[in-house]
Amino acid sequence: MAIILTASADSMHLKWTILPAALLCVFSFQAFSQQNKIDSLNRLLPTAKDDSSRYEILFRLGVAYERVDYKVSRILFDSILTIADRTKKFKGLEASALLEIGGLGFDHGNYPLSIEYYGKAAEKYNALDGEAKISGLAAVYNNLGGILSLTNDWENAQKYYLKALTELEKLRDTTRIVTVYFNIAFLFTDMDEWNKSYESMYKSFQLSRYSKNKSQNVEACCRLATICFKTSRLHEGLTYLKKADTLIRRSHEHIDFIYYHHAYGTYHQQTGRYAAAVKNHKLAYNSAIKWDDPYYLADETLEIGNDYLKLKQFDSAEHYFQKSYDISQQFKYKPKVLLSLTSLSELEEQKGNFEKAYNYKKKQASYADSLVKEQNQYRILLIDGEFAAEKRVNEIKQLQKDKQIQSLSLEKKSTLNIILVSSMAVLLGFGFLVYRNLRHRHALAKQQDELQRQRIRELEKDRQLIAVDSMLKGQEEERSRMAKDLHDSLGGMLSGVKLSLGAMKGNIILSEENTRLFASVLDQLDHSINEMRRVAHNMMPEALVKLGLQQAIQDYCDGLNESSKIVFKTQFYGMQTRLITSTEVLIYRIAQELLNNIVKHANATEALVQLMRHDNNLNLTIEDNGIGFNIEQIDTAKGAGLSNVRSRVDYLKGHFDIQSNPGKGTSIHIECTVSE
Repeated sequence: MAIILTASADSMHLKWTILPAALLCVFSFQAFSQQNKIDSLNRLLPTAKDDSSRYEILFRLGVAYERVDYKVSRILFDSILTIADRTKKFKGLEASALLEIGGLGFDHGNYPLSIEYYGKAAEKYNALDGEAKISGLAAVYNNLGGILSLTNDWENAQKYYLKALTELEKLRDTTRIVTVYFNIAFLFTDMDEWNKSYESMYKSFQLSRYSKNKSQNVEACCRLATICFKTSRLHEGLTYLKKADTLIRRSHEHIDFIYYHHAYGTYHQQTGRYAAAVKNHKLAYNSAIKWDDPYYLADETLEIGNDYLKLKQFDSAEHYFQKSYDISQQFKYKPKVLLSLTSLSELEEQKGNFEKAYNYKKKQASYADSLVKEQNQYRILLIDGEFAAEKRVNEIKQLQKDKQIQSLSLEKKSTLNIILVSSMAVLLGFGFLVYRNLRHRHALAKQQDELQRQRIRELEKDRQLIAVDSMLKGQEEERSRMAKDLHDSLGGMLSGVKLSLGAMKGNIILSEENTRLFASVLDQLDHSINEMRRVAHNMMPEALVKLGLQQAIQDYCDGLNESSKIVFKTQFYGMQTRLITSTEVLIYRIAQELLNNIVKHANATEALVQLMRHDNNLNLTIEDNGIGFNIEQIDTAKGAGLSNVRSRVDYLKGHFDIQSNPGKGTSIHIECTVSE
C-alpha cells in the first residue's frame, strides 16, 4: 500500500495517510479530532499580522479539511492559487497547494486530476531553489508512483519511485527515504517478486530505526515479517515478529496495529492454522475501521474470506469476498476488484457452481481490459505533461533568442557605445580574472592546508586505533595467560594440598573439635578451588575458544540463570559460521559487560539477549525490564563499564544505541560489520 507525501507551505512533512484515504464516515473519531484543529485555526486567522501569515493559515486550514470536507478544502486551495497568480508572490505556497489538490484527487480516485495537478506542482517546484525544490519534486514523483502502482503499471511506478529516492538522498531525509523503500517493497509484492520485496523492505526496516517517525519502525518490522512468511522463511519471520511484540507496546497508532495483526494472520495462514488466522485478520480489520481507511478494509475482508475458504465455511467466505468487492469497486481500487472476483470465482468452483464461477471470470476479464485502458490513459497524460513542459522550455529558449536578436539590432545603432562598453567590460573582465586568479590561489592554499590537517587527523586516528588494538590484544593475552596460570599452576597446587590433607586425615588421630576444624579447612579449600576455576573460566572461557561466540554467550547466560534471580533468555539467528577470533572475543566482552550491569544495577526479573547476523551485518540487542536510568546521566551514573563497551564498539566501527527511561527498563542495540 503506497504512502503519499504532502507539502506544508515551503517545507515537506510526511502525511501518514494511506492511499486512497477517502472516509467511510465523515463523523469518525479522526473527523472530530480534525474539527478541533479547524476550530483552532479559524480562531487564529483574524490574528494574522500580514498576508504571508494569513495565507499560511489558510493553507493549513485546507490541509485540516481534507478528511472532513473535500469541497471546502478544494475552495481554500483554489483561493491560494488565485492569490498567488494575482500577486506573483507566495511561489512555495502555490506549489504546495497544487500538490495538495493532486492529493485530493488521489484520495477520491480521480487519478487524471491528480496527474494534471502533480504536473503543475512539478513545474512550480522546478522554479524554486534549494530544499523546497528537492522536497517538492520528491513528493510529486512518489505520489505519481503510487497512482501507477494502483493501476498495476509497475514499470513506470518503479521509475517514479526511484526518481523520488534520487531527490531525497540529496537531502539525506531518512524518514521519507524509509517511506519510498516501503512503497517499492509493496510494488514488488504486487508484481509477485517476493525476494526483491524483501530487499527493499529490509532497507526500509534498517533505516527506520533512525527515523523521526517511530511508527515506521513498527510497520516496517511487521511488513518484513509478513514477507518472510510469504517466502517460507518462518524462523526469520518469527524473529521480526517477536521484535514487533516489543515495539507495538509503545505505539498508539491504529495503522501500526493493522500491520501487526496482519503479520500474525499471515503467519497462521502459512502454518495452516486458519481459525487463528481469521481471529488476527479480524483484529486488523477492527483497527482498519478505527483508522478510517477503506483500502485496508478491502484488504482485510479479502484475507478473512480466504481464511474461511480454507476452512470450507463457504457462506462466511462469500460474505467477506463480496464485502471486499463492494468496497474496492466503490473506491475504484481496480486491482483489489480483480482479486475479489478471482476469489469469488474460486469459491463458486469449490461449491460446484461452475456457471457462476464462469460469470465471475468474465467480469474479471472485463475489469482487466478496463485496467489496461486506464494504464494507457495515464501514460498518455504523463507523456503529454512531459511534452508540455519541454515545449515551455523551448518557448523560453526562443524568447531568449529573440531578445538576443533585438540586442544585436540595438548594438548596430550605437557602435560608439558598444566600443566604450566593450572597453570597460574588457578592463572589468581583466580585473575580475586577476581577482579570480588570486582568489583561486588562496582557495587552493586553503584546500591544501585542510587536506594536510585531514591527513594529520587520519594519522592520529590510525595511531589511536593501533593503540586500542594493542591494548585489547594485550588485555586478552594477559587474561589468557593468567587463566592458564590459575588453572594449571595454582589449581594444581591447591588440588595437591587437598589430596595431601585428605591423606593425612586417615593417618592421624584428632580430637572431635580438631576433626571439625580439619573438615572445615577441607571444605574451604574446595570452595577456593571452585572459585579459582570460575575466575579462570571468566577470564577466558573454553566455549569461546572451542565452540564459538554463540555457545560462549549461551553458557554465560546459563551461569547467570543459576547464580542470579533474573531469567535470561537468548535468541540467535545466522550464527552458524564462526567469526574472526578477535571479533568474537570483543563481542563476548561487550555482552559480558552489559549482562553484568543488568545483574548489578537493573533490579530486573527478565532479560533478553538477541544476536543476529545477516550477510556481514551483526546485530546484538540486550534488553531488560528493570528500573532503567536517565540516558543524559549515563557518563556519570554508570561508571567505566559502558565506556569500555563504547571503546570496543568504536574499535569495531559499529553503531551503539541506548534506549532507557526510569522505571521502563533498558534496551541496548549494537550493530557492526564483521567477516568470517
